Amino acid sequence: MLGDAKPATSVHLRYGFEHQRVSFVDGSAQVGLTVKDTYPGTYFCAIQFPPSGYCGLQELANGDKVAIFSVWDKGPKGSPGAQAMATGKGFQASTFGGEGEGCRILGPFDWDLNENVVFRVTWERELNQFSEFGSWQISCWANKSFIGRIRFHAGPNAETPVQHLLSFVEDFDRQRGVIGMENQRTAIFSQVEWPQLGELCSVKFTRVETGLDSAGIDRTRANAILVNSTLNTPQFILSTGGAKSENVLTNNAVIWEDRD
Repeated sequence: MLGDAKPATSVHLRYGFEHQRVSFVDGSAQVGLTVKDTYPGTYFCAIQFPPSGYCGLQELANGDKVAIFSVWDKGPKGSPGAQAMATGKGFQASTFGGEGEGCRILGPFDWDLNENVVFRVTWERELNQFSEFGSWQISCWANKSFIGRIRFHAGPNAETPVQHLLSFVEDFDRQRGVIGMENQRTAIFSQVEWPQLGELCSVKFTRVETGLDSAGIDRTRANAILVNSTLNTPQFILSTGGAKSENVLTNNAVIWEDRD
């Protein structure tokens, strides 16, 4: 439709681990994030952990830089929903709606280009004698900064708080007439760990190819970077927007596999 926004296409890295699924109640995960190119209205998500939430860095539409940690409400009907249990210094909790409902903790975080920020998420199950479904307390840090802790209520479609790990770069400025795909957003992801599932063994590239995101498909990029030959796991670059790519990856392309 004439006048619709043309945002930079949302792009993702999807992480595969040595073990597909293990029986665990508590856990932890981490991903390092280094922003190389940014533009107002961008979310650099270090860790998305379906079905419950995500965390990362954002440059807001006004240029402010923040860290964010969000958990969706997946509890059964009548549950109290996602609840903030604690917030770090300078961070504030609020509820959100739109693409699902939940709780977010957000605050100023003066990140810079080329600065590595390691996000870490931990989850611990609570005993809940009043529900047939479980609840967890999920905590998040950016480097040594505690962002907050949110209670996640499981439900019939969310038996555990973490089933997969991925990272993404998203242009969230979707106001009518804004052509965000002309502006490049790039980040490097590293130090990917989910100890309960063993070693990282593959990384897959995906993108959104429908709706407003479809306009910028030919401006997306992803690759693995070997930083040190003695290290088994490389870093991964993910980019969207700006100039058209010389080699456009197919959706669901595997960009790295551990062949040992």
